[in-house]
Amino acid sequence: MRCRIASIPVKHSRDSKFVLWMTGLLMLMIGYATGVNAEDSLSPAQCIAEPGQALIKVEVDGIRTIEGNVRAQIYGDNPDDFLGKGKKLVRIDVAATDESQTVCVPLPAPGKYAVVIMHDKNANGKADFFTEGFGFSRNPSLGLSAPDYEDVVVDVPEGVTDLAIELKYMFGSDDKQKETRRRMKRR
Repeated sequence: MRCRIASIPVKHSRDSKFVLWMTGLLMLMIGYATGVNAEDSLSPAQCIAEPGQALIKVEVDGIRTIEGNVRAQIYGDNPDDFLGKGKKLVRIDVAATDESQTVCVPLPAPGKYAVVIMHDKNANGKADFFTEGFGFSRNPSLGLSAPDYEDVVVDVPEGVTDLAIELKYMFGSDDKQKETRRRMKRR
C-alpha cells in the first residue's frame, strides 16, 4: 500500500499504518480554537437552503454515551487538504444529546466535500482514540489508518444533502471494555 505524506510518496508497513491512522485523527483536532462554533450552526429544523446555498444535513448514529460534543469538520475538493492542519473549511461542535442526532452544516458553495464526525465524549477538544468515536462521509471501513480522500468525498449540489454517518469506536465504550475485562478474568 502506498500513501502520500507532504507530497512525498511513502511506502508503509503494518506498524506505520497505525501511526498514520493516529496522525490523521490527531489532525482532526489541530486548530481547535478555530472554526465554526455551535452558535453558528443551524438546528435540524432550520436546515433549509436558500437559493444557491448548499447545506449538509448529517444524521450521526452510534453515539455511545450522551455526553460531550459531536464535532463535524468539512474539507474541500483538494485531496491534499484532507485532514491537513488548518485545512478544514467548516467546523461545528454541538452538544451530544442522543444516541442518534442530526447536525446541519452550512457550506461555502455547492461542490465536493469530505465530512468527518467525531464524538468528543469529554468535550476536551482532543481526539481520545481509545474512548471516542469517529466517522466519515460514505462510511468507509476504518482500520489502523485514516481513509483515503477518494473513499469519503461526496458531491454536494445546491440545496440540502442528507448524509448518514455511523460512528466507529476503536475499542468500544468504557462499559464494553469493563465487561470484556470481567469475562477475561473469569477464564
